[in-house]
Amino acid sequence: MLQAMRLRLIHGVLVAFAAALVVRAAWVQLWQGEKWETLAARQHYSRTALPAPRGEILDVAGVPLARSEVRVRLGVAPRELKDPRRLARDLKRLGVDPATIRRAIDRKRKWVDIPRTFMASDVAVVSAMRGVHPVPSMQRDYVPLDGMRHIVGRTTPDDRGQDGLELVLDSLLRGERGSTRDLMGSGGRRYESLEALSRPPRPGHEVTLTVSYVLQDICDRALADAEARLGVSGGDIVVLEPSRGEIRCLASRRAKGPGTSSLALIEPFEPGSTLKPFLAGRMVEDGKAELDESIETFNGTYRDCGGTISDVHKAPRLSLADVIRYSSNIGIARFTERLTKREVYETLRDFGFGMPTGIAYPSEASGVLKEPRLWSCPSQSRMSMGYEISVTAVQLAAAYGAIANDGLLLVPTLVKAIRDADGDLVYEHRPQLVRRVMKPKTARMLRDLLAGVVDSGTATDAGLATFDLGGKSGTARRVGAGRYQEGSYTSTFVGLFPARDPQYVVVVKLDNPQGTYYGGKTAGPVAKAVLEAAIAARDASLDRADLATQRARYVPPPEAGPAGPRRVAAGRVASDSPAPARYALVDSTPVAPPARVTFDLRATADSAMPRERVTVPDVRGLPARVAARELHRAGLRVSFVSGVPFQVSPPPGTEVTSGTLVRVARP
Repeated sequence: MLQAMRLRLIHGVLVAFAAALVVRAAWVQLWQGEKWETLAARQHYSRTALPAPRGEILDVAGVPLARSEVRVRLGVAPRELKDPRRLARDLKRLGVDPATIRRAIDRKRKWVDIPRTFMASDVAVVSAMRGVHPVPSMQRDYVPLDGMRHIVGRTTPDDRGQDGLELVLDSLLRGERGSTRDLMGSGGRRYESLEALSRPPRPGHEVTLTVSYVLQDICDRALADAEARLGVSGGDIVVLEPSRGEIRCLASRRAKGPGTSSLALIEPFEPGSTLKPFLAGRMVEDGKAELDESIETFNGTYRDCGGTISDVHKAPRLSLADVIRYSSNIGIARFTERLTKREVYETLRDFGFGMPTGIAYPSEASGVLKEPRLWSCPSQSRMSMGYEISVTAVQLAAAYGAIANDGLLLVPTLVKAIRDADGDLVYEHRPQLVRRVMKPKTARMLRDLLAGVVDSGTATDAGLATFDLGGKSGTARRVGAGRYQEGSYTSTFVGLFPARDPQYVVVVKLDNPQGTYYGGKTAGPVAKAVLEAAIAARDASLDRADLATQRARYVPPPEAGPAGPRRVAAGRVASDSPAPARYALVDSTPVAPPARVTFDLRATADSAMPRERVTVPDVRGLPARVAARELHRAGLRVSFVSGVPFQVSPPPGTEVTSGTLVRVARP
């Protein structure tokens, strides 16, 4: 009996144990199956992230400004090395410093990182050695032009946008990471599997800017020349294509250092007399003044609200046209008295001052335009002369772009087109209208006035011998320690080229020119130099066919006779002195008024023409002349540079667009 009970007990324990095994197996396989499968895969496979190349940034002509290249970082496990001497020899050949080589072969160390990146082809032999662990990484390569770097920006070490357009467009440029899956053996060794590339990386979008590399280089050189010749402490140059609102050049230079941002967008200044045409246009359009109407200017000295306004060009009276031509402070202050404070404020606000332009760039400054309730007694007259208001160079360019564009104010832009990794166009810039700020007739009248400023006014030094140029100069005292500084000035010139149908608006702003400081004598010649270089350049985005129809020549006017009666302000006596003889820039053929510019803001992006793709030839080790010939033969542009960590960029074998700039290390 006792024996039977024991047997039943043993059988019961065995049955319970078997049931527990079945339940446990079911639990592990059915409910925890995915967990254990993941743990097994983690033990037997190793997944490595593959960085995605950031999208290229190109200029308006397709010249690469920023591109990412796949590089390799090397990590060494000294205790796994089989041939340390061979590794030391190969690392020395790659240019690794001796101290790092000694650490890499020191078996007392567990791990050593080589503090450099290499081309994969250059380290293929080293990467195959046991104990050497290559890790792919991306390196951002920028065009060697400081002004362009301020626009494009930089990336962080983990390949994220840090500033400039790299930051604004980071989500588009970044791309999608890929991954690899390798088999793990004993000792941690990795073996390639049939599913090595489980997910390929997807490159980021390609961004084409409106900026021209050629024009940017011209503007950067012009600022450097102004610094050396005029002793300026800094300056900005903006070149805007007014009919589309596209910025072709955005150059900034400061003596205190290169900086990391485009100061033409983030550093406001008082524009001086460059504001006068906007108020003159408002008065003519509202019928509160006429171009030939004269007003007393008191021979260059006038008391207003307890202060004194002075003119360089002293005259007893001037017409509104001559007020702009000779930049009379007294004349514009007295004419502006006919406008209310609200009208002055609305005029300046409508041209975009006191608010950001909306350009795609981080930290754009809005400038300062105080509301009328905050004005003091002299504020209205001071604003008419370009004081008590601050603007950025881009705001000023956009405002003059409205004059060039028959009264249409557009949002300026730096981005022309965006393509995805497959080359499909996902965005194309269309002119974005802000508002109409004046009638086309008024805009054409102002362009004629600005042509007179360059022809025979304050900016004759900016004149071009072959083409008609319009513009306005400005000179303003600079503020320091809370007050205007004696002998410290901001000199400005804004040009419309050509004056009749402008293709460019050029803004030149110089800080603290030494000696002669008037805008027409300092900033004007710099604008002239930029335009002359742009005309001579092959790739400056100018419509040369249109320029050919706008050539101008000097024609002497008819003999000056006694001037007829002129309309004057009420209570004033008309001037009967003969009009001064002048020379005007005129075309030898009759020209019809420019047609009104219209934009279809609802238009969708057009499909772009496919661009030819070519392969970069291997020119490493070839003489410079032979390398240049081979690259040109392949349809590429070449630039030899010094002090760079590569031999050829983009590397040989890379597929690029025809016309791409290839940089070769100078031998």
